[in-house]
Amino acid sequence: MNQSKRGQAAAGAAILLVIIAALLVGFIVLIPPQERAELLGESSTSTSTAPKVIDEAKVKINLLKVSPGKIDFLNQKEIEHPLPVTTIFTKTESKILAEKNVASMKKGAFSEEQSNFKFTVPSLDQSEDFLLSFTVKSAQGDLLVSLNGDEIFSSEVTAGESLVVNLPKNSIQENNELLFSTSGVGAAFWKTNSIQVEKLKVVSDVTNLESQASKNLFLVSETEKKNLEKIRLKFKPDCDTNKAGKLEVLINGNEIYSAIPDCELSMVPLEFSPSLVYSGENEIVFLTSKGTYVISNIKIESELKEVEYPTYYFEVSYEQYQDVVDEKLRLRATLNFVDVVSSKYGELIFNGHAKNFDTKEVTYILDLSDDIVQGNNALKVKPDKTIEVQELRVDLVK
Repeated sequence: MNQSKRGQAAAGAAILLVIIAALLVGFIVLIPPQERAELLGESSTSTSTAPKVIDEAKVKINLLKVSPGKIDFLNQKEIEHPLPVTTIFTKTESKILAEKNVASMKKGAFSEEQSNFKFTVPSLDQSEDFLLSFTVKSAQGDLLVSLNGDEIFSSEVTAGESLVVNLPKNSIQENNELLFSTSGVGAAFWKTNSIQVEKLKVVSDVTNLESQASKNLFLVSETEKKNLEKIRLKFKPDCDTNKAGKLEVLINGNEIYSAIPDCELSMVPLEFSPSLVYSGENEIVFLTSKGTYVISNIKIESELKEVEYPTYYFEVSYEQYQDVVDEKLRLRATLNFVDVVSSKYGELIFNGHAKNFDTKEVTYILDLSDDIVQGNNALKVKPDKTIEVQELRVDLVK
């Protein structure tokens, strides 16, 4: 009986030891790498590229502390924005502005009857060649026609005659009135002149401008805009030069071209001011006042300047340099990032020597002790993707 109790006690103790060991292993695994290294007696001054956090208590001297902010990365010298083929045209066709079946006019010695004919021109700027047409049904006397108070026709007419009268453009308004009348009888006071016309029409050549312009959008990134040195437009126009009007090109409402191009050749690149484009959405418009253009091979090309990566300088005294050489102190660079999720990678170039960094952590530390020099030291941040650095600091640590 006693042996059974002793066996149960031993088994319980063994289980307790297993549980305590498991808890200790879990604790060691879960604690931060630097603290785990110290707990296990491992060196914490390793130059490993694993992320670390500087112990402020170990910082002896701070040599540099800056906030670089956003650092752009560009892997190309030119960026091309291709745009689709576009067709612009104007179409001119004859259009009836107004019609009237019959107009009758009489004039005697003591009475007169006139007839008016009103019409409207909806698009005065797009209308040309105004004509009045009618057929004379019966006639006795001269026919008189005035437009907005100005006489435009005065002549003898005969029954069955079809006439076309030009209406002068300078007399045309948005709202117009034609007045028909006949000549007087003179001394023959007992007579009455009478004219009747029919099938009256006012027609005009009206240009449809609905398709005279095309609009396309292109996007410029913030990095591209910031580093934009030159920008140009290329395109190939296809048209009938004898029938085409001026071709206009606008970037964000600013005219960069207005001429009749040589439609058998590709355009010489049109360079325009980088200030005309925005970061984000931009608009290009092709416009013509006459004819048809098919515009192809449209490209907007951005030429980018060389990115100047930030370089920071700090001084190292003779005593500080000797302390690092004698391994009394270490020189450490710390990068504190804004982004705690995505990868950040690139190079820190210290006194001409490149040291890579690649991390997803918010803080990254590099040992620079091997490349320190007495006097002026230079540190450049050169990312391989656009990054945001909240703080860059260089410290002498114990």
